Amino acid sequence: MDILLMGGWMMWPLTLISITATAIIVERLLLFSSFRFPPRSASALLEEAVRGNRAPLLAELEKVERLRRFASLLSADGPGKEAALRIEGESVVKALEARLPLLSILARLAPLMGLLGTVLGMIETFSEIANAQAGVNMNQLAGGIWQALITTAAGLVIAIPSLFFLHYFQTRVQQAAEALSETANAVLASEGDGR
Repeated sequence: MDILLMGGWMMWPLTLISITATAIIVERLLLFSSFRFPPRSASALLEEAVRGNRAPLLAELEKVERLRRFASLLSADGPGKEAALRIEGESVVKALEARLPLLSILARLAPLMGLLGTVLGMIETFSEIANAQAGVNMNQLAGGIWQALITTAAGLVIAIPSLFFLHYFQTRVQQAAEALSETANAVLASEGDGR
């Protein structure tokens, strides 16, 4: 609490950014911990599906709650299957991407707000020094600079882990999107060969 008070009023918006970013990271970690796709054996499962044996691939998809509708579309027959798979795949990807744009904004905003807090703190410090009747008090100068730099440090402390997790989540989304596309293509190719 002392650091919040010492850093000045800019620490309050930084605290709000920190809480929001942490909430997004925890929520996305929980989501991705239950979204185990693609599996390690994805290549072998896709090869089996292309040969016509879709059962292992469908069983793997059924294990992931968010992919059960996708799995049911893969096993269904009828016109419009390719479009339905694409729409469902895009829906899954959108659900995985939810709140990542906000995390990206917060990760980029935090160091800028920290820098703004530092600049405002330095302006205030030098204003007090300029208005001082006696000479420059080195303790006052050092204390003011120290206080101003707290906001920059806080901004970086928020931004660094936020950017790390953002990259991790974006990589997982990309892997899932590619795997869904490959899965749909493998099943559709096997059906085309069977006709």
